[in-house]
Amino acid sequence: MEQSIFIAATEQRSGKSFITIGLINALRGLVPSVGYMKPIGQRYKPGEKIDSDAELIKSIFALDDDPIDINPVSMEDAIRNTDTVFERIFSAFGKIEKGRNAVIIEGTDYMSATAALEFDINAELAKNLNADVILIASAASKTFEGLTGSIIECADSFREMGCNLLGTIINRIKSAHIEDEGRKLKAFLEERHIPLFGIVPDNPKIAGPRLREIIEKLGATLIDCASDLSEIVTDIRVLAMTPENALMYIKDKDGCLLITPGDRIDIIFTALAAQESRRFPHYSGIVLTGGLVPGENVRTLITGIPDICLTMISVKEDTYSTALNINNIKGELADDDWEKISMVNRLVENSVDIDRIHTMLGRVRTNIITPKMFQYRILQKAKEKQKHIVLPEGTEKRVIIAAAEVLERGICRLTLIGNEEKIKETARNNRVDISGLKIVDNTLCDAKTIDRYASRLYKLRKHKGMTQEMARDLMLDPVHFAALMVKCGDADGYVSGAVHSTADTLRPALQIIKTKHGASLASSIFFMCMPDNVLVYGDCALVENPDANQLADIAVTSADTAKSFGIEPVVAILSYSTGESGKGKDVDKVRKATEIARKKRPDLPIEGPIQYDAATSEEVARVKLKDSKVGGKATVYIFPDLDAGNTAYKAVQRSAKVPAIGPVIQGLNKPANDLSRGAEVIDIVYTIAVTAIQAQSIRPATR
Repeated sequence: MEQSIFIAATEQRSGKSFITIGLINALRGLVPSVGYMKPIGQRYKPGEKIDSDAELIKSIFALDDDPIDINPVSMEDAIRNTDTVFERIFSAFGKIEKGRNAVIIEGTDYMSATAALEFDINAELAKNLNADVILIASAASKTFEGLTGSIIECADSFREMGCNLLGTIINRIKSAHIEDEGRKLKAFLEERHIPLFGIVPDNPKIAGPRLREIIEKLGATLIDCASDLSEIVTDIRVLAMTPENALMYIKDKDGCLLITPGDRIDIIFTALAAQESRRFPHYSGIVLTGGLVPGENVRTLITGIPDICLTMISVKEDTYSTALNINNIKGELADDDWEKISMVNRLVENSVDIDRIHTMLGRVRTNIITPKMFQYRILQKAKEKQKHIVLPEGTEKRVIIAAAEVLERGICRLTLIGNEEKIKETARNNRVDISGLKIVDNTLCDAKTIDRYASRLYKLRKHKGMTQEMARDLMLDPVHFAALMVKCGDADGYVSGAVHSTADTLRPALQIIKTKHGASLASSIFFMCMPDNVLVYGDCALVENPDANQLADIAVTSADTAKSFGIEPVVAILSYSTGESGKGKDVDKVRKATEIARKKRPDLPIEGPIQYDAATSEEVARVKLKDSKVGGKATVYIFPDLDAGNTAYKAVQRSAKVPAIGPVIQGLNKPANDLSRGAEVIDIVYTIAVTAIQAQSIRPATR
């Protein structure tokens, strides 16, 4: 084990556990194996022997360590017998660190009456486990002086105890000027030799309870379940004034839970109208207090309103007591609450300089690229140069949600093609922010742009019988429009296929963007995210029966694609035989393709014909193909035809249950990629990121 980090809070309720989750997730993108332990537990559920936070993190990251090693002692144990406790912790740490590249050690929460003792124990643990300390400080309800003062005091104390302070992360900042505040805090702290790794903004959704939690803890009665009870309550608003004044209090924030006396029919209808209005936010529900509910006629009227989507619950308590009770309910993060877990991970990813932490610790050098590391690198590399990707299926819900996530993560710039009103309505219904997106309606585009695109298309395709009228008509097709945006330099690439067929997605790319100079054809690869590494399979989606020259071209292009994504290319051109053992038309094609590929690229290790087992197993390679630079080491697998490639990738994907990112189309002047029509949101996000990376590396020739 080469790295260990001790996560210490400056005070209670710092959000230390949330930051720990985000750090583990981010570090798993940089090193193959990350361990976790919480040496001293403080929060235990009845009958449980592992701290609740430790159990949560063990479950989220599917850690297979023994729970007693993740959380070896309790705070009561630590107070009773410090010496014995440390022995147990060191023994457990030795097991946790074995085979790990990094271990995150979570300190205590200062929940006991002996907070000073807790600090001493944390410092002793960090020092004796040789772990660098990262302080987590909460900015909630603090002045600049109060926040920086508490950080400096803790930093000095850890250093006086002989610990190595790596730096600090500030959590839960609510400033509207977070960038300015961040610069000021960074300058102030780093002048005092306290590196500031990031400022994490407050996100009320993470700590907010689900609506079902509130119903359960209040003992409320469900009157009308018009929306998902998993809605997150971000705030409460008490409405006991006239509708005109009430609207002033509910027009600025999504996720509010409205509270009003149950006999205020005017307020109930005002809330229902606001929920349906495009000019007002989305509410999580409305609580009717005093045990009062609308009468039969009013309820008949309400239930008859189509598409009503405001859940109503009733409580017996008065409005004031209800507001106090709800305000005291905090949302618990569950191991299956992937929405909140994703929020935590994205907040840390976007706000904390993980690379700087990794560098200051001392980078782990490894040739292994795990799927998590590969996916992390894709997103980080896409962010390096903000390319502009266009999405022609702009009204599709999955595409809109994925686009919002791409924007939130800062992956690239985006344009959605489609009806602007419909796109914004879908975004609002799914509660995603697309305010940073550009939207283009190709059916309402200005005449100058249409003329420019249609003229370019006509010139490209007139030799195939294209007329100017046909070219203008094709501007109504969003995929052709997207391809022309890319061709004319108004975008760097496009992604389609969520609702369009592969043919409808790629035909415009092949006819308009065309293949780059030196490439005889466009082909495809999949990134196969195996449990311990990432392999490249090609071609599994596009070229049906390549000849030897085309197969060689696919091999070389796939190797270049692999390298551009950080995978060192070792190329195996596959067949049913290895070396000189087989004869026949099919194996001869592979043999010839290998010769051509080697002549084209003598710098690449290329082997063929070679069987899959010899390409992937060094033991088999020693028997079938001695002294091969590829045998047992292949990272790029080239199949002899589409039948073999498509069958193989799907068999591996389904049987081994591994992610397959792709198909990634290669060989074009500018990138265009195809989605599966069953693609999930995360698949679309990664395909957009892959397209942005291709746009960074391709230097197209105008054709």
